[in-house]
Amino acid sequence: PSEIPPLLSRWTVVWIDVEGLGDADLLRRVGEVFKFHPLAMEDVADTSQRAKVEPYGEMTFIVAPMPHSASDSFATEQLSIFVGSNWVVTFQDAPRGDCLGIIRDRIRHGRGRVRTSPAPYLAYALVDAVIDGYFPVVEQIGNRLDDLEREVLESPRHEHIATLRSVKRELTRLRRAIWPMRDALTSMMTLDAVFSSELRLYVRDAHDHVVRLMDIVETDRSMASDLVEIHLSAVSARLGEVNKFLTVIATIFLPLSWIAGVYGMNFRIMPELEWRWGYPLTVLLMLACAGGLLFYFHRKGWLAPSVFGTERRRLRRFGTRPAGGAGSGARARNGGGAAPMPPAHPPR
Repeated sequence: PSEIPPLLSRWTVVWIDVEGLGDADLLRRVGEVFKFHPLAMEDVADTSQRAKVEPYGEMTFIVAPMPHSASDSFATEQLSIFVGSNWVVTFQDAPRGDCLGIIRDRIRHGRGRVRTSPAPYLAYALVDAVIDGYFPVVEQIGNRLDDLEREVLESPRHEHIATLRSVKRELTRLRRAIWPMRDALTSMMTLDAVFSSELRLYVRDAHDHVVRLMDIVETDRSMASDLVEIHLSAVSARLGEVNKFLTVIATIFLPLSWIAGVYGMNFRIMPELEWRWGYPLTVLLMLACAGGLLFYFHRKGWLAPSVFGTERRRLRRFGTRPAGGAGSGARARNGGGAAPMPPAHPPR
């Protein structure tokens, strides 16, 4: 912290990134140098904060939960940003796997406007990088849902329910992280003393990105719920097929069992037992009963293949997805079924 004042007097804009929140003494000394408000420092230490923007006199405090790519499943890490006249101070717990590397590279190599712009623009660029970091996460979840939809339609299994519940939990966490960022960006657009009119246009563009993310998340949540219902319907249809098959078999064998039971009785006087053509005619009668019942069931349409069975055979034969299935779900998210467009960026 003792090296910070000379840096502030030497450079036009200074970005100080504090990595690791376990050293309480370091946090206290940094807060004393910049005169951070105690309530803001409490929010820095409490990493369960929602996205928000709070003005503290001549400085602004921003909280932006950012996706953490170092973990296998979706997780967020709190990024705390303090913006002053010519400095930006950020606090984060684990720098590895964050989405700020693109901003660091631009500053090191002098690309874009970040290195030559004032401190509020750097704060906006950090928030925009956090928002853009959610798009790969959302796209990955969308691809998982497309694969699950194809598997559920082709061959529903019990483990699909557990996978769908896991995806729905991830989408819920994603929604909780993204939803408050809309209000935070709206608050940023109202800070006329900090963000210029030109910069507020960029903040509005970032707000549009958040709205688009929310639309995709809501679409994926609806799709996950629909897949659970489709899975249950497919399992019920399969159970109905099994019950129908067993019912047909039992119905066919009912008259056969009755005929066999009649001639299996231990009565001494049964003329057909001594008749030469008794056995062949009995067998022919059984075959006629079975064939007649099969013909009757066929005429009634009870032996027709089920909708799910026909759909699965069509999928295996043509290798296409059914109407309203995964293909249409992907089109609903990406627009027209084409490859997803990367998020639009303002000039930097």
